Amino acid sequence: MGSKISAIALAMALSLGCWLGWVQPTWASVHTYPEGAGAVMVRSLQTLRDDRDQAWQLVLFNRSQHGAIESVHLRLVGFPGKVIVQHPDPLRISSSTAAWTAPDCTAEVPLLPLSTGEYDVQPAIAALPNNSPLQITLATTGGDRTLKIPPYAVREWREVAQMLPNSDAS
Repeated sequence: MGSKISAIALAMALSLGCWLGWVQPTWASVHTYPEGAGAVMVRSLQTLRDDRDQAWQLVLFNRSQHGAIESVHLRLVGFPGKVIVQHPDPLRISSSTAAWTAPDCTAEVPLLPLSTGEYDVQPAIAALPNNSPLQITLATTGGDRTLKIPPYAVREWREVAQMLPNSDAS
């Protein structure tokens, strides 16, 4: 009977510990990809809706080479046939206290669909003082589209933008 009670107590303690945050949370949407020769990509994937209720995949990724971050880009992928991203218009990023523009670098990536835009967000992400919500606006042939980025995504982006995984694993 005593071992049964201690097992129940241990299960309750572990459950309470997880619930109170003693265990580090996992990032289900963050992944690391070795790209060979000391190059590594770390990416965060979110799916959000714009102000017209259209779904977008937002892929923020950093690429590092031999322990140094080379770039931090945000790729926005709209539903093909529903939207065409206007190139080379920059992405506009704003918080409650500041605003940035991120240059369009889609032309550097061959064969992206018309519903996709890729932007250099490294300076903007580095300048963020905290995990406050953001608003991003991108130009499309049908007019601007605005997405609200919640604090949990901003936190993840800030962390991914600074991650330097062990590049020797490639």
